[in-house]
Amino acid sequence: MDPATVTETLPPPSGEGTVVLDIGGDRGAAVILLPASMEGSEIEIRAAGEPWTGTHTGIRRRELHDGVRFAAVFASLRAGPYQLRVKGTEADPVMAIAVAGGAVTEAGWPARC
Repeated sequence: MDPATVTETLPPPSGEGTVVLDIGGDRGAAVILLPASMEGSEIEIRAAGEPWTGTHTGIRRRELHDGVRFAAVFASLRAGPYQLRVKGTEADPVMAIAVAGGAVTEAGWPARC
């Protein structure tokens, strides 16, 4: 195998209670719900107005008791405003969220994307 080639095996879909969040005090989490067509893509996040640093997570299938959802989970973020976009694009941020300490912020990806 070429040493520059990296092979990654993706885990199976997540079920309920399989994602660990590190929240409390001034740290919260963000769950971004996305269309199924975006499964396998990655979402990048930054503190509002800061440079993009490459912090990202994958969009995965989540099998829940009430149905299937596709989501990106940021398990531990400092409280404050954030901007998100599809990783690998130079586009302007697609959406903004506010993360509260000790809580999980849930938001839907804009339909226009």
